[in-house]
Amino acid sequence: MDQIENKVVIDSVSAHILDKYSKDEVILIGVLPYEDSSYSDNLELVIKPETGYPITLKLPYSGYNMQLFVGDFTEDEKEEIMIRGSFGGSGGFEIGVIYKLIDDNIKEIFNQNDIVKNSPCTSKFKDNYKVHVSCGNKKYSINLSNRPKDYLDLIYDSNGRVKPESIASVDYPNTLYPVKDVDNDYYELLIQQRIVGINNADTLGIIQSLCNLLDEKLTIVTKGIYFPFNSEII
Repeated sequence: MDQIENKVVIDSVSAHILDKYSKDEVILIGVLPYEDSSYSDNLELVIKPETGYPITLKLPYSGYNMQLFVGDFTEDEKEEIMIRGSFGGSGGFEIGVIYKLIDDNIKEIFNQNDIVKNSPCTSKFKDNYKVHVSCGNKKYSINLSNRPKDYLDLIYDSNGRVKPESIASVDYPNTLYPVKDVDNDYYELLIQQRIVGINNADTLGIIQSLCNLLDEKLTIVTKGIYFPFNSEII
């Protein structure tokens, strides 16, 4: 199979890329290597401006349900391009990459790993049926004491002490939502990461980060955690 010849349009949208009033077209093309699957690779981003020649960028990403979203993330009255999708199988990790046209070049100004690099969080099982979560200067404690005994026995000994092999972790982002406050002229990002317990299906809580990309720089506006079980803030 010649993959170049078999590239198809994955998604396309109309947008204001050049300026507030321009009528441009954004196209995501790629290869669908498997029948009956939404997985695509060999992706390319194409901007067809209202005037001028098309601009193309090969993308270093591949995944499932790849799609386009356009919106003004940098408050310059022009729209940026967000490419969304998922990878990682049952882990459900999210692809969320934002591109901006700068001087006729397509520049990446955000990808899903930036939140992990710029605002890392860690989690750890603690004695007496607790999980401590640290996100910079914010610290939280999740109470596991209301979990079933057979679950707690996997993590703790009979005295409530953590077994050496018990490890909790914080996943890479599993959702990235573009959101817009009614008082803002620009979009922000709501990013979620799971706090994971004894296995990948064991979600202990969700870290939510609200971020903006003003000045083309990632800024954390607010950060917090919500829980499926009892919790307390340290």
